[in-house]
Amino acid sequence: MQFIEIGPVPGEENCAQVGSPDYTEASLRECEVFRRMLYRLFPVPEGLPVAYIGRTHPHDFGNYREVSIRYDDANAQAVDFAYEVESSAPAAWDTIARYELAWYERKQAYDLAVREHRLQPEEVPAQFATATPPALAPNASFSDLLASNPL
Repeated sequence: MQFIEIGPVPGEENCAQVGSPDYTEASLRECEVFRRMLYRLFPVPEGLPVAYIGRTHPHDFGNYREVSIRYDDANAQAVDFAYEVESSAPAAWDTIARYELAWYERKQAYDLAVREHRLQPEEVPAQFATATPPALAPNASFSDLLASNPL
């Protein structure tokens, strides 16, 4: 298996900075949202030995995370697919990814409030009681997503 590094977030977006106090949590969140976004934009054909994965790499200031494409270099279709994704990787978050990032920030705020005993677990809105954001309509606008899935 081979890997191509795509990045922690789309190319023109800001990302969590290695060494910052909240780097671990923020980078895990960003990479997971970016990984799901890549699966939406570039679905892997059935049976093709390709996957989008998060990886951790050492750095002088601490470990950093990125999303990579893992592919079987013995499979010509997998190689072509991986390089096509690399060359076509998005520059910006799509609407669903922007919603998911906002959802994770709101969930983090509710989780903190519960830990600090300002809220009882039953007071947390149902949409934040799960570990992942809701399934969202692929072509909805951000305002439509907020209307159907309020934060």
